[in-house]
Amino acid sequence: MTVGSSTIVTLVAGRENEATADGAKCRALLEKHGAKNYRVMLMMDRTPLRMVTSYEADDQAALGKISDGLLVDPEFQPLMAASFGPGGNCSDYVTQAWIEL
Repeated sequence: MTVGSSTIVTLVAGRENEATADGAKCRALLEKHGAKNYRVMLMMDRTPLRMVTSYEADDQAALGKISDGLLVDPEFQPLMAASFGPGGNCSDYVTQAWIEL
């Protein structure tokens, strides 16, 4: 059963290019730890813009392995700090796990 995770990120106005570049770095890290079918979508419904990232795993165990891998990866924390810390490219985010029916 395919499972996955989706994150909606609110971009800081004027920092969209930096946020998109961070999305590419995030993709590399997620794929390094087993994520499949990573996608980035731009929501055009409001200002500031929002970006949605989504990836898949084969099952809940594989999804957990991806999360565990990210948490111990030395490249992950600096990327999160650059994206969401003071002066970051993104103002907030929400992440949800999902299961394909």
